Amino acid sequence: MPTSIVAPSIDRGPDTRRARPAGFTLIEVSLVLLIIAIVLALAIPRLRSLTGAELTRQARRLTNTFRFVRNEAILTGRIYQLHYDIGVERYWVTIVDQASDTPQVAPDIGPLAKPVSLPDPVGISDVVIQGVGKLQQGQVTTSFYPDGSIDPTVVHLDDGREAYTLYVNSLTGRPALVAGYYDVDYDK
Repeated sequence: MPTSIVAPSIDRGPDTRRARPAGFTLIEVSLVLLIIAIVLALAIPRLRSLTGAELTRQARRLTNTFRFVRNEAILTGRIYQLHYDIGVERYWVTIVDQASDTPQVAPDIGPLAKPVSLPDPVGISDVVIQGVGKLQQGQVTTSFYPDGSIDPTVVHLDDGREAYTLYVNSLTGRPALVAGYYDVDYDK
Protein backbone atom coordinates (compact mmCIF):
# COMPACT_ATOMS: atom_id res chain seq x y z
CA MET A 1 0.00 0.00 0.00
CA PRO A 2 1.54 3.12 -1.16
CA THR A 3 1.61 6.01 1.13
CA SER A 4 1.75 9.52 -0.16
CA ILE A 5 1.41 12.86 1.43
CA VAL A 6 0.33 14.50 -1.80
CA ALA A 7 -3.36 14.84 -2.15
CA PRO A 8 -4.87 13.23 -5.15
CA SER A 9 -5.27 15.67 -8.03
CA ILE A 10 -8.70 16.63 -8.97
CA ASP A 11 -9.29 17.56 -12.58
CA ARG A 12 -10.93 20.92 -12.47
CA GLY A 13 -11.04 21.41 -16.28
CA PRO A 14 -9.78 24.22 -18.51
CA ASP A 15 -12.27 26.80 -17.30
CA THR A 16 -11.02 26.87 -13.77
CA ARG A 17 -7.56 28.28 -14.58
CA ARG A 18 -6.97 31.77 -13.38
CA ALA A 19 -7.45 34.10 -16.35
CA ARG A 20 -4.92 36.93 -16.78
CA PRO A 21 -6.46 40.35 -17.30
CA ALA A 22 -5.94 41.89 -20.79
CA GLY A 23 -3.81 45.04 -21.10
CA PHE A 24 -0.33 46.29 -20.24
CA THR A 25 1.29 46.71 -16.90
CA LEU A 26 2.48 50.07 -15.67
CA ILE A 27 6.10 48.94 -16.11
CA GLU A 28 5.53 48.01 -19.77
CA VAL A 29 3.89 51.35 -20.55
CA SER A 30 6.66 53.23 -18.73
CA LEU A 31 9.36 51.42 -20.72
CA VAL A 32 7.68 52.23 -24.04
CA LEU A 33 7.38 55.90 -23.06
CA LEU A 34 11.04 55.95 -22.01
CA ILE A 35 12.11 54.52 -25.39
CA ILE A 36 10.00 57.09 -27.25
CA ALA A 37 11.52 59.92 -25.18
CA ILE A 38 15.06 58.72 -25.95
CA VAL A 39 14.34 58.49 -29.68
CA LEU A 40 12.83 62.00 -29.72
CA ALA A 41 15.75 63.40 -27.74
CA LEU A 42 18.10 62.07 -30.40
CA ALA A 43 15.97 63.06 -33.41
CA ILE A 44 14.91 66.64 -32.59
CA PRO A 45 18.42 68.17 -32.65
CA ARG A 46 18.96 66.60 -36.07
CA LEU A 47 15.74 68.18 -37.34
CA ARG A 48 16.87 71.57 -36.07
CA SER A 49 20.18 71.19 -37.84
CA LEU A 50 18.30 70.76 -41.12
CA THR A 51 17.10 74.38 -40.90
CA GLY A 52 20.67 75.41 -40.06
CA ALA A 53 21.82 73.57 -43.16
CA GLU A 54 19.23 75.45 -45.23
CA LEU A 55 20.50 78.77 -43.85
CA THR A 56 24.07 77.81 -44.74
CA ARG A 57 23.00 76.73 -48.22
CA GLN A 58 21.13 79.98 -48.88
CA ALA A 59 23.99 82.12 -47.51
CA ARG A 60 26.46 80.35 -49.81
CA ARG A 61 24.05 80.69 -52.73
CA LEU A 62 23.81 84.46 -52.19
CA THR A 63 27.61 84.69 -51.89
CA ASN A 64 28.00 82.76 -55.15
CA THR A 65 25.46 85.09 -56.77
CA PHE A 66 27.59 88.06 -55.67
CA ARG A 67 30.69 86.47 -57.19
CA PHE A 68 28.90 85.48 -60.38
CA VAL A 69 27.33 88.91 -60.95
CA ARG A 70 30.64 90.64 -60.22
CA ASN A 71 32.36 88.45 -62.82
CA GLU A 72 29.58 89.11 -65.35
CA ALA A 73 29.95 92.87 -64.84
CA ILE A 74 33.70 92.62 -65.46
CA LEU A 75 33.35 90.35 -68.50
CA THR A 76 30.53 92.24 -70.23
CA GLY A 77 31.57 95.77 -69.25
CA ARG A 78 28.06 96.51 -68.01
CA ILE A 79 26.62 97.58 -64.67
CA TYR A 80 24.58 94.91 -62.90
CA GLN A 81 22.37 95.38 -59.89
CA LEU A 82 21.30 92.89 -57.25
CA HIS A 83 17.91 93.87 -55.82
CA TYR A 84 16.67 92.71 -52.40
CA ASP A 85 13.04 92.80 -51.34
CA ILE A 86 13.50 92.35 -47.62
CA GLY A 87 9.82 91.96 -46.68
CA VAL A 88 9.23 89.30 -49.34
CA GLU A 89 12.60 87.56 -48.67
CA ARG A 90 13.58 87.66 -52.32
CA TYR A 91 16.45 88.88 -54.51
CA TRP A 92 17.07 89.16 -58.26
CA VAL A 93 19.53 90.60 -60.80
CA THR A 94 19.04 93.37 -63.36
CA ILE A 95 21.30 95.07 -65.91
CA VAL A 96 21.49 98.86 -66.02
CA ASP A 97 20.93 100.29 -69.46
CA GLN A 98 23.57 103.04 -69.48
CA ALA A 99 21.66 105.02 -72.12
CA SER A 100 18.63 105.48 -69.87
CA ASP A 101 20.02 104.56 -66.40
CA THR A 102 17.06 102.27 -65.83
CA PRO A 103 17.50 98.68 -64.78
CA GLN A 104 16.38 96.03 -67.25
CA VAL A 105 15.56 92.48 -66.32
CA ALA A 106 18.73 90.48 -66.76
CA PRO A 107 18.61 87.90 -69.52
CA ASP A 108 19.28 84.30 -68.60
CA ILE A 109 22.91 84.77 -67.59
CA GLY A 110 23.05 81.63 -65.52
CA PRO A 111 21.37 79.72 -62.73
CA LEU A 112 22.83 81.90 -59.98
CA ALA A 113 21.31 85.08 -61.41
CA LYS A 114 17.69 83.92 -61.50
CA PRO A 115 15.21 85.41 -59.01
CA VAL A 116 15.46 83.63 -55.66
CA SER A 117 12.83 83.46 -52.94
CA LEU A 118 14.29 82.37 -49.62
CA PRO A 119 12.55 79.36 -48.06
CA ASP A 120 10.95 79.66 -44.66
CA PRO A 121 12.43 80.12 -41.97
CA VAL A 122 15.47 81.64 -43.73
CA GLY A 123 15.18 85.37 -44.24
CA ILE A 124 17.03 88.63 -44.80
CA SER A 125 17.44 90.37 -41.43
CA ASP A 126 18.73 93.58 -42.91
CA VAL A 127 20.88 95.03 -45.66
CA VAL A 128 23.44 97.74 -44.99
CA ILE A 129 24.70 99.83 -47.89
CA GLN A 130 27.31 102.53 -47.40
CA GLY A 131 25.68 105.92 -47.78
CA VAL A 132 22.16 104.49 -47.44
CA GLY A 133 22.33 102.84 -44.02
CA LYS A 134 20.68 99.78 -42.51
CA LEU A 135 17.36 98.76 -44.03
CA GLN A 136 15.12 96.15 -42.44
CA GLN A 137 12.19 96.48 -44.83
CA GLY A 138 11.50 97.56 -48.38
CA GLN A 139 13.78 97.22 -51.38
CA VAL A 140 17.45 98.04 -51.75
CA THR A 141 20.03 97.53 -54.48
CA THR A 142 23.72 96.66 -54.70
CA SER A 143 25.52 97.74 -57.89
CA PHE A 144 28.31 95.76 -59.56
CA TYR A 145 30.60 97.81 -61.83
CA PRO A 146 32.70 96.79 -64.87
CA ASP A 147 35.94 97.59 -63.01
CA GLY A 148 35.15 94.83 -60.48
CA SER A 149 34.03 97.09 -57.66
CA ILE A 150 30.82 96.53 -55.75
CA ASP A 151 28.84 98.98 -53.65
CA PRO A 152 29.98 98.38 -50.04
CA THR A 153 27.18 96.09 -48.84
CA VAL A 154 26.43 93.94 -45.81
CA VAL A 155 23.61 91.38 -45.96
CA HIS A 156 22.50 89.55 -42.81
CA LEU A 157 20.64 86.27 -43.30
CA ASP A 158 19.10 84.35 -40.39
CA ASP A 159 16.69 81.56 -39.56
CA GLY A 160 15.68 82.77 -36.10
CA ARG A 161 18.48 80.83 -34.36
CA GLU A 162 21.63 81.36 -36.42
CA ALA A 163 22.86 84.10 -38.72
CA TYR A 164 25.34 84.70 -41.52
CA THR A 165 26.93 87.96 -42.55
CA LEU A 166 27.78 88.52 -46.20
CA TYR A 167 29.88 91.62 -46.80
CA VAL A 168 31.95 93.14 -49.58
CA ASN A 169 35.64 93.35 -48.70
CA SER A 170 36.47 97.04 -49.13
CA LEU A 171 40.09 96.31 -50.14
CA THR A 172 39.51 93.63 -52.78
CA GLY A 173 35.91 94.32 -53.80
CA ARG A 174 35.13 90.64 -53.32
CA PRO A 175 32.28 89.22 -51.26
CA ALA A 176 33.03 87.36 -48.02
CA LEU A 177 30.78 85.20 -45.87
CA VAL A 178 31.13 84.65 -42.11
CA ALA A 179 28.96 82.75 -39.64
CA GLY A 180 27.24 85.01 -37.12
CA TYR A 181 25.74 88.48 -37.14
CA TYR A 182 28.46 91.11 -37.49
CA ASP A 183 28.27 94.82 -38.12
CA VAL A 184 30.82 95.90 -40.73
CA ASP A 185 31.91 99.52 -40.58
CA TYR A 186 33.20 100.71 -43.93
CA ASP A 187 34.05 104.17 -42.58
CA LYS A 188 37.02 102.94 -40.53
